[in-house]
Amino acid sequence: MLRLACCLATERGISVCAPVHDAILIEAPLERLEEDVARTQRAMAEASAAVLGGFELRSDAKSVRWPGHYSDPRDDSMWELVWGLIEQLVKKSGPVHPFIDEPELFASDQQVFMGE
Repeated sequence: MLRLACCLATERGISVCAPVHDAILIEAPLERLEEDVARTQRAMAEASAAVLGGFELRSDAKSVRWPGHYSDPRDDSMWELVWGLIEQLVKKSGPVHPFIDEPELFASDQQVFMGE
């Protein structure tokens, strides 16, 4: 069902980044974000109807805008662990990503967005 929803969304010009468990991660320009979210939800409903003999599942949506990042409280400890390890690498051997050249970005009280 999720694969079909991703295919439908992609065919409709939505930039699908990845399926995530029972969700679809998309990206869109801010001026089109709400519209693309609604279109993605329609694709998900259509996919469920095709697979479930006409029954359409509902979906909710969470939008994240830069400089924020999607966060689930259940994953906070993993997020802190990963960024702590990256901070250690940066302090030990310098930047580990071409877009990150300032180790102070990794202060534990700051949220960091890596993207292009």
